[in-house]
Amino acid sequence: MLGKKASHAIHVLVTMATLSPGGITTAAELAGQMRLSVSYLESLLKVLREHALVSSVRGPGGGYKLAVQATQLSLWSVVQAFDQPAPPRPAAKPEQIDLDALLLNRVDAHFQNVLSSMVIADHVDESRALRPRREPAQGGWGFKPLLPRWMPEAPNSVFQLSQFMGTQATA
Repeated sequence: MLGKKASHAIHVLVTMATLSPGGITTAAELAGQMRLSVSYLESLLKVLREHALVSSVRGPGGGYKLAVQATQLSLWSVVQAFDQPAPPRPAAKPEQIDLDALLLNRVDAHFQNVLSSMVIADHVDESRALRPRREPAQGGWGFKPLLPRWMPEAPNSVFQLSQFMGTQATA
């Protein structure tokens, strides 16, 4: 039905659509959010760019952005970019009706109709609700506060041992 690359590509586009309109993000940022390797994500973005679904911006501050508005981008157009639709299945013999082929052709047509009616923007709000909120780190780097330093309560040398024990050496 839906291949892994097409599924990941839909997730990439939904993540990009959550950014502000015209927002640019890098492949490394997307890979970190989606927990995918940067090279795999770049291969997905290359196919999306070839099909004019995303555009790339070069230079400092560059990255990728949606080339089509999320309200105009159907899931079927993404699936077509990655998964070639199966050709209609012919009957075994011309005079014979193949019920399996007929059923599978209808399932494929229904699948195409459903994905054609769904757009990326439909899933943006769901994605925002499911994404865990990250609290800003305290103090720049997000380190935990340091514990107070522990100092041992013992004599520093053998000569201070008698003072520590509370007795005085007799002379």
